[in-house]
Amino acid sequence: MPTELLYLTDSYLQTASAKILDVQDLNGQTAVILDRTVFYPQGGGQPADQGRIMGELGSLQVSHVSYNSGEVLHNGQLEGQLSVGDEVQLVIEWPVRLRQMQWHTAGHILDQAVKNTLPESKSVDGNHGIGKKLYVEFSAPIHAAELAAIQDQLNSIIEANLPITFEMVTKDQLVERHIHLPFDLPGNKSLRIVQIGEYPPMPDGGTQLHTTGDTLPVLVTGVQEKEGKYRVVYEVETVVPAPSVTSQEELPPVQNVTTTSQTQSLETLVTSIAALKQKLESDLSHQEPDLITKYLGKKGHFNELAKLLRELSTSDRRQAGQVLNELKLNLETKLHDSNPTAGSEPSWVDLTVPGITPPVGHMHPISQAMEEITGIFERVGFTRVRYPEVDWDWYVFTALNMPPNHPARDEWETFFVAAAASPDKGQMVLTTHTSNGQVREMERLHSQPPIRMINIARCYRRQQDATHTQMFHQFEGLVVDKGINIQNLKGTLDYFAEAFYGPGTKSRIRPFHFQFTEPSFEVDFSCHICNGTGLVTDPDTGENTKCKFCKSGWHEVGGAGMVHPNVLKAGGINPDEYTGFAFGWGIERTYTLKQGLNIDDIRLFYSGDLRFLEQF
Repeated sequence: MPTELLYLTDSYLQTASAKILDVQDLNGQTAVILDRTVFYPQGGGQPADQGRIMGELGSLQVSHVSYNSGEVLHNGQLEGQLSVGDEVQLVIEWPVRLRQMQWHTAGHILDQAVKNTLPESKSVDGNHGIGKKLYVEFSAPIHAAELAAIQDQLNSIIEANLPITFEMVTKDQLVERHIHLPFDLPGNKSLRIVQIGEYPPMPDGGTQLHTTGDTLPVLVTGVQEKEGKYRVVYEVETVVPAPSVTSQEELPPVQNVTTTSQTQSLETLVTSIAALKQKLESDLSHQEPDLITKYLGKKGHFNELAKLLRELSTSDRRQAGQVLNELKLNLETKLHDSNPTAGSEPSWVDLTVPGITPPVGHMHPISQAMEEITGIFERVGFTRVRYPEVDWDWYVFTALNMPPNHPARDEWETFFVAAAASPDKGQMVLTTHTSNGQVREMERLHSQPPIRMINIARCYRRQQDATHTQMFHQFEGLVVDKGINIQNLKGTLDYFAEAFYGPGTKSRIRPFHFQFTEPSFEVDFSCHICNGTGLVTDPDTGENTKCKFCKSGWHEVGGAGMVHPNVLKAGGINPDEYTGFAFGWGIERTYTLKQGLNIDDIRLFYSGDLRFLEQF
């Protein structure tokens, strides 16, 4: 059941009541699904809201919100108990929402300012606060010399205090009103559009301010070229949030408040540096302990002083940076000289003590999983292949028995490439699965079985949350020969389950529907913690309790089935003579179910955070 998104009609709504539809345990955190919500889930470049969900017996401190196939997941730390069916009260953290609305609206105003200045420019992406990054990305070149004119246009839109309105429209309504969007809206979809004054509307699903004047000063700080795109970077002035209210009618106008930190100047910084040097001389004369941490530590005097750099004008920052570098060098020299043991040689060295091993890198955990999966299937005669990740519609959809109106072809599900279509193979797409390799493998072997293929490659889908990423990896197995049946498929699944997850792991198949297999199955593997029973024994009480890891004794891993006759025909193979089976699973999903791992968000694999990656 899709979650009703209350923020779409009122961005200033801060509280609401709702009913709990589901409560999930996500390895130490709790995820709650509601019938309606005021919380904005992260997406479209805008960060998620924070706040609290309160019931009679407990409450959830919401730290992250994500959107998953129509349902909104409210993730956080649970205090007490929340249960399915409970009536709860939702309260968002208003200062966080207000700041993120200002970032988001500022991005839309900047987009319009660039279009006013450079009419040929088209925005292709944007980030309005995720990772504390603020930018709008354009396809056409933008040069630093043009930023002043863009800033002037941006200022004029803000000063005009234009109203910001939004509405839900259909494709027919867009045509009737002569509204042109940068993409074609499917006939069975509706779209929310936002409009600044009389400027052309833009698609938008986030929260917005009432007027452009509420954004407060927005400063264009630079332009960055990245892979042929041009990011215009911006900042929004820090503000003291308006008082907390619950509806649009009660909201007072946002106040432009200048705080003490915003009045910093280069002269103030220089004065503070001089005072810090005098304090250091005094501490040195009194032989204060642990001065290195006190002055150069993470929360030391130098880092506190360096924070003032953000409050200076752009013209002063370069000189201020040089002054701070000189200060740091001065502090390091004086503190080193004051340490009586610094630089002195030890009186005795034990040459038998092992040396310090230099850090050595290793393969990414997903690459490790690929190598392990490849080895498992090579031992039973499979050949590792790799096929295009950007492929024609024919191989991705048509050859796999998918009709022209199949939902997978919806542009809201699939990334289509803006390139000329092939007259016989259709449009070019980013592959949504590795199954495009099935017909290609048949063609490579000139339609002459036997075939035992394992295809590992990247895939792309328009989903991004804790269990999905827009780019992920799959491995595809395909076997075609005479006499292949479901028993062969089940035996292969059991073999992989034990080889990858350990002895005793079982597989099971459940009837399902995939367009390119008949019959089709969902594949589950037994849980390694409860041995497939769904119950674990409490070591303290000896009582059996529900397994928190699987909840049922089984984990769903992917799909499989017998190759559809139409797919064999597309590959030039006679289905009356040959049969086959196929299976395809996500590597990230498969890997995170391994024993000993505690990963509740697969996006961590691609965060680049070495603290996470070095654990594998």
